[in-house]
Amino acid sequence: MDFFELTKQCTKNVMNHKNEEFHIVSHMDADGISSCAILSKAFERAGIEHTFSCVKLNELSKIPPSENMVFCDLGSGQQQEIKQLFSGSNITIIDHHQFECSLFPCHFNPFLVGINGGTEVSGSGMSYFFSKALDPKNVDLSQIAIVGAIGDMQALWGRLEGLNRSILDDGIKAGVVTASPDLLLYGRYTRPIFKSLQYFSDPPIPGVSGSESNAVALLGNLDIDIKEEDWRTLSDLSFEEKQRLGTELIRRILSELPKEFVHLAPKLVFGEAYSFECEDRYSPLRDASEFSTCLNATGRNNHPEIGVEVAKGNRGIYFDKLKILLKRHRRKLAQSISLIDSRGISHLDNIQYFDGTGITDALVGTVAGMMLGSEECNPFMPLIGYTPIDDSTIKVSVRCSKLLVHRNLNMGTILRDVAANYGGVGGGHAFACGAYIPFEHITAFLHDISLAVGASIT
Repeated sequence: MDFFELTKQCTKNVMNHKNEEFHIVSHMDADGISSCAILSKAFERAGIEHTFSCVKLNELSKIPPSENMVFCDLGSGQQQEIKQLFSGSNITIIDHHQFECSLFPCHFNPFLVGINGGTEVSGSGMSYFFSKALDPKNVDLSQIAIVGAIGDMQALWGRLEGLNRSILDDGIKAGVVTASPDLLLYGRYTRPIFKSLQYFSDPPIPGVSGSESNAVALLGNLDIDIKEEDWRTLSDLSFEEKQRLGTELIRRILSELPKEFVHLAPKLVFGEAYSFECEDRYSPLRDASEFSTCLNATGRNNHPEIGVEVAKGNRGIYFDKLKILLKRHRRKLAQSISLIDSRGISHLDNIQYFDGTGITDALVGTVAGMMLGSEECNPFMPLIGYTPIDDSTIKVSVRCSKLLVHRNLNMGTILRDVAANYGGVGGGHAFACGAYIPFEHITAFLHDISLAVGASIT
């Protein structure tokens, strides 16, 4: 079976029941919210009555059974649980995560046809192909699939590849997406350029990352004005200014980069940026990376439905609410980082970790990613953050530099295997993953993770 046949088989199951009601269940991160938005919009256009929920992976039991259920950006790794919880439902799974065996005839997953769902297509990408098969006019939904792919870190080395590239081509042809070479700095349209430099952390820029004054000084030394009438963003810089800045960033990164990574230095600084020209120039929705942060903020603050509506194009009050949630999200992150700064980061032989007690389980992974660029962190070692979610369970989140992926370190696999040894569950991507384990095992768990990392990279 090829990808086209798999798509046809799964969409047929939905169309055979199009006069019945469906319930869409999706993950509540940026990719999951994008997936849900794409399917909901496609169902609306097809006249399919539906409701939707965005949930955490450990919350499937809270979803009431429905006659027809579509799981997107989750489900492949939870098939046994879905089979038990929703035995009387007509099930369709649209996912991109790895799984051990397929238990459902309508299982739309790229791994079934030899395509890597970790790097070549995200959950929202699979939802896009599904929706495009329902009606070719849904090609405009490629924009949201790009947002989901970026949110799922699938442009790891600066550009989208595989099936993601095909989605990008669709979006460019439909006039909803543009792709252009640029510096890989966050906040192209919304952040002052010195702020984008200050928060660049993968890998940290020696003498710049973490210091606003040093970032300002660097720009001054390069004759790059930081203000005209307003603060200049990356999008305001000329091509020549970007070239000067990028060259200097590469030079500084090379000064502390281990020899095995030297050839990767340009890919750490220069890449491809994805913009949505229909959005206002300085809107947080104009850049794919910032759009994904907005969706993530709604999920992390327990209002993923706001993100779904904005991604579907329903702005007005939904966009106003999203901006409020985004401010709240940033405030919580700042408070969380201050908390970890006060506690410090601990080290074992092959990992570093922090106690995130007081930080919600929804934010601990994001905080870990942001802490990677701090002076206390070793960018060439995985960083683990953990926080209790109740009296018996701890949420563990892992983030690591993309450079570690080059060493073929797969933290998702390590976390899954070690968590299982302690009666927990875990998994995810090679450089961003999570687990739930019993509270009393955290110390032994961390030591076993360190041993497993050491065995993997030696």
